[in-house]
Amino acid sequence: MFLNFGYRYLRYDIIRDINLELKNKTVTYLVNQQSDSQKEGLNLMTNDLKQIESLKIANELMIISEAAAFIISIFVGLLNSWILTLIFVIATISPGFIQKLFVKDIQNKAAVWENKNADYTQAVTDAINGSKTAMLYDVQIPVISYVVKQAKQMENALRSLNYTQGAISTLIITLADIFSFIIPFLIGAILMFNGQIGAGTLVMIVQLSNDFINPITMILDQLNQIRSTKPIWDKVQKAINFNNKNENATNLSFNQLSVEKLTYTVGDKTILKNVNFTVNANEKVLLMAPSGFGKTTLLRLLVGQLKPTSGSIIINQQNVTGNSQKSHDYFGYINQKPFMFDRSLHFNLTLGKKYSEEDLNEAIKLAGLTELVKEKGLDYQVGQNGNNLSGGQIQRIEIARSILAKRPILLADEATSALDNELSLQIHQVLLKNSNFAVIEVAHKISQQEKEMFDRIIDLSK
Repeated sequence: MFLNFGYRYLRYDIIRDINLELKNKTVTYLVNQQSDSQKEGLNLMTNDLKQIESLKIANELMIISEAAAFIISIFVGLLNSWILTLIFVIATISPGFIQKLFVKDIQNKAAVWENKNADYTQAVTDAINGSKTAMLYDVQIPVISYVVKQAKQMENALRSLNYTQGAISTLIITLADIFSFIIPFLIGAILMFNGQIGAGTLVMIVQLSNDFINPITMILDQLNQIRSTKPIWDKVQKAINFNNKNENATNLSFNQLSVEKLTYTVGDKTILKNVNFTVNANEKVLLMAPSGFGKTTLLRLLVGQLKPTSGSIIINQQNVTGNSQKSHDYFGYINQKPFMFDRSLHFNLTLGKKYSEEDLNEAIKLAGLTELVKEKGLDYQVGQNGNNLSGGQIQRIEIARSILAKRPILLADEATSALDNELSLQIHQVLLKNSNFAVIEVAHKISQQEKEMFDRIIDLSK
């Protein structure tokens, strides 16, 4: 009983530590790979890791304990009748070879279930996030029906996987009974009648046979369940093997950015072709182009999130084309729709990094957030997606983040297109009068007064 208490405490202690490490590795990988798709990441962090916990980690630990029981039983059996014990062991292992015939089938069904599970997760996410739109247009029934349809496909795939595993497990247990008990028992009876072993030894070995058979059948069943996690484990291993260097430099010197003959194509479609321009330190440059031209793509090329088909991006005479690690620390980024964490105003400004009170207050002042901080305080909860803030306040927080980061180049992606003219002008005054960084803004619609605040305007469409 006390050994059981100790065993269970240790087992669940190990499971907790492994699960925490897996979650740490996985979320580190997902945050750093900067994927635009939530589907895979959400599924990986929830359903997939839970499957790894219940079907892989727990079963691997069970295999260790079952193997220990098997080894102890063999040791005790060999002390009494090595011949009969050897026969039992050989017969017990035999069903394992049959199990190998079904490994591929289990893994294929597991892969189908994994895909259906991801589709279901995305359907639920869409239904929740799109619930207001569904209510507005009275389309709740089609939205709900789609989720139920995906759930049905997922459950059918899971049923198929579980049935296959169960059927194989039943077959192995049956074969184990035949090979591991009936045949060795008959041989043992013959040995007893021939006087080679005593009746007591036969009874003891038969009793021990349960400790031969049960661990082996359990191990084979557990191996089947572990193999069913292979499609998931392949994804988790990418996270485990991911090397997060995170050696961000600060206060980099910057002289010039040169974009030379930059071309980017997707399939047969050319998004950008032969783009050329330069930006010097502290220079404020506006890149004008019509909507749909590929301005956001250009900014993603600059920061290394995308790799161009041809051409190069040079910073301080160093080629950083398609290399996010080299170019990352040169750029701040103001999105058209900045992301707000459902946390405090302080966290959304600093994003968890430690800054001096002087730097934080300076960024708040320059971004025009002094009134908001004075009224609400830094502990103010901004709400999910910044629901407790206005559009202008959200944009100002994004500007403050860039100022705090002290990057020498600030990229602005249609940063004020969703704001009214007065607010747009105020934000541009904050950005363009700051002499601590260069600004590259892409826009397709901007007032003449704001245009005059830039050092240069480049019309990309020409």
